[in-house]
Amino acid sequence: MNSSPEQHVIAAEYTLGLLSSADTQAFEQKMLTDPDAKAAYIYWAEHFANLSDQWDESIPPERIKKQLENYLKSQSNVTPLTKLDQKEKYRSPLWAMAAALVLAVGIWFAIPAQFEANYQTHLVSKTTDLVVDVFVDVDDKQLRIEPLQGSASLEGDYELWVAIGDGAPMSLGVLDINNVQEISLDVSWLAGLSNAHMAISLEPKGGSPTGQPTGPVLAVADTVAL
Repeated sequence: MNSSPEQHVIAAEYTLGLLSSADTQAFEQKMLTDPDAKAAYIYWAEHFANLSDQWDESIPPERIKKQLENYLKSQSNVTPLTKLDQKEKYRSPLWAMAAALVLAVGIWFAIPAQFEANYQTHLVSKTTDLVVDVFVDVDDKQLRIEPLQGSASLEGDYELWVAIGDGAPMSLGVLDINNVQEISLDVSWLAGLSNAHMAISLEPKGGSPTGQPTGPVLAVADTVAL
């Protein structure tokens, strides 16, 4: 994910419902054409969902809400929360201030590190319309797979492989041809990428049953340093 820190802030505010109507519409339009903006939103939606999963759902006592409203009203001109519909409730000043506090405390610590590729493999199939770019960030041990062209096969799944020198191919997993994938790599062969090549084969549904390519190899390319 190559989203900028500023884009992450906007995505997080959008996820929490803090943006104005105009800014909300602008960000939603941006997500239609900017994969990084959409990826930033998905990241924050999952991040906040994971936070909520850490606690059992419970309803706080009414007195807690009243105390919070009274405190905020004493500190500013915030209008107390009334019986608004669910959508408007989370856009009210009270909830906006609470959500903004969450952002102020933790957002900069939660922004994911920028993906900086050291190696790239450009895979183009000669027998299908499949085109895939594979990037590797050696420093952060991350693999990024970007399908550029092609559609899923009705005959099976596409599987990605890497081989160092004359070594045996090692599976990097089944390709999701419709989405960008990022995978963490805790492997020793990253040090050998200067002498590596990658390939895509057509395998049975779910991937190779043997751990080695069993179907036709559709694309092969050397891994090059950036």
